[in-house]
Amino acid sequence: MRKLCHCGQEMSLDFRVLIFESVIEIDRVPIFECEQCNHYEVLSAIKPDLLALLGEVKASREQGLVLFNEVNELVDVMYGIYRSWNDTGSPSFEALLDQKCKERINLLLDVYGCAKEMQDRDWMDDISKRLTQISCFVNNSQFSRAN
Repeated sequence: MRKLCHCGQEMSLDFRVLIFESVIEIDRVPIFECEQCNHYEVLSAIKPDLLALLGEVKASREQGLVLFNEVNELVDVMYGIYRSWNDTGSPSFEALLDQKCKERINLLLDVYGCAKEMQDRDWMDDISKRLTQISCFVNNSQFSRAN
């Protein structure tokens, strides 16, 4: 997964640790990084969820480590692919991400059905949140490919 940097070079996907107010570490945050000028930026698709998490962390005054892929469904799919994908493989990262996101959406819909059958409102809300995180990305990426 690549993006052009303001310096004109390609940026590559990486995962980093974000240290917030010197008391909490948020690991596995996806970023685009430019090896040429060392510029980096958080993936725009996850930025709202990351900012919301930072707000929650600040309000709770907790300390420690948060694994962002456990908080964000899209990041979990991306991180799983990132760990096992190699650049020489036949499917592109983007194609694999699209496929895995659709598979995860189907899985979450099945789990939502179980939660609904059990009338577990908290579980249904959690699954709805996860579905929103991942389906927004899939819908936006399909839209951008169509243009």
